[in-house]
Amino acid sequence: MKYKVEILPSAWEDLKEIEDYYLIEFDAETAWKVGDSILNAIERLEDFPDSGSRTPDAWLNEQGYRMVVCKKHVAIYKVIDRSVFIYHIADTQTEYTKLFWH
Repeated sequence: MKYKVEILPSAWEDLKEIEDYYLIEFDAETAWKVGDSILNAIERLEDFPDSGSRTPDAWLNEQGYRMVVCKKHVAIYKVIDRSVFIYHIADTQTEYTKLFWH
């Protein structure tokens, strides 16, 4: 049985900002490829919700958050029942764990 993946509004906004960056810095094709690659990594969580790894932040790990890495980006998620909630998507070079207040 597949899990339901729900990308929360905060994560959609993150993805839009990432795509906008690549559109400005490179071109539309690159922006599309990056966005598609991230969404493909997230989609795999439908079948393998535990395939992500622990985050570098102890507090996030204690709260049950995990992350899936897609090349230069990371999606932070939590599994609740049969759903995978995507909270944030960020560049791995940023302090993405600070996206959560704790």
